[in-house]
Amino acid sequence: MDAQVVIDSYINSVASRLPRRLRNDVGVELRTLLTEQLATAAAAAGRSPDEKLATDVVRKFGRPEEVAARYSPLGFQIIEPEHAPVFVKLSAACVAIQWALTLPAVFVSRMTFSQWWMSWGFGAFAWVGALVVWFGLVTWGRRRSLVDPESLAPRWWHFLLWLPLPADWRPVDREALKRIERRTELGAFPLGVAVTIFLIAPAWFLGLLTPAGTNTSWALYDEHFRRTLLPVLIVLMVVRLALCATAAMNAGLRARLEMIRYGLWVCFVGLLFWTVFGWHIFAIPAVDAGFKAWLLIYLLVNTIQIILWTYRALTQVRVPPTVA
Repeated sequence: MDAQVVIDSYINSVASRLPRRLRNDVGVELRTLLTEQLATAAAAAGRSPDEKLATDVVRKFGRPEEVAARYSPLGFQIIEPEHAPVFVKLSAACVAIQWALTLPAVFVSRMTFSQWWMSWGFGAFAWVGALVVWFGLVTWGRRRSLVDPESLAPRWWHFLLWLPLPADWRPVDREALKRIERRTELGAFPLGVAVTIFLIAPAWFLGLLTPAGTNTSWALYDEHFRRTLLPVLIVLMVVRLALCATAAMNAGLRARLEMIRYGLWVCFVGLLFWTVFGWHIFAIPAVDAGFKAWLLIYLLVNTIQIILWTYRALTQVRVPPTVA
């Protein structure tokens, strides 16, 4: 990994813990400062800057959460900045699990959507309140019983309240991650094509995979859905697949297509949410309820992915070319 990639990764880690108004300015300042320190360290060591030297420089500069606190001291917080990502993931997971387990009751008509929302639906946010209390106790315990910076030996508070121990910062090679994403997208492309063909005519597709004479009429769509909304969904899926294949095979076009793909992704997920709650998809109610339960889990996963993608995009530091 290039030394400058290590520094840029460190800067992004710091920036993700800062208010948005400070991120780019702090990023420019840190890049200038750390690049100078790296050059000084390389001259003292008598060698060219490399990954190991850059990693040593940024680790001596401080952990990202400590550096962020220097630029934006906030005093006591219920949830420490370094714990915020874990808090968000746990909260989303708890709410999603409760919704996924209880929403099928709406689809099989055991209760109305209003009854579900006033009980299990809105009640899922109690998990968020419980986690706020938990992480507040974590913060209080951490301030009351600090970890020995030399030995990093955990105190009893860490065992009682699950306090994450400080860890050495590690660089993230964004270019390597992009290459992995491209390979993953290429590998998933055939599956996406197969799913799209299946959704065009599930009864026909299942007929190809099952012995002759097997009854697949249970997989027939609701006629109104098939004529009205299904064509729109299929067109969106085909366009997304085409853009995905183009971006995976052509690295030069990937950045240009990123926002278009993101917009189509959001539109597709939003349309599927409307489909789940506003339409009958399959003609047989039991099949419709089962498919919607599966589709809801898919939508919750994609919603979390969209939130994380947006968060990463907003915390990305864009250093002017003159500073690089």
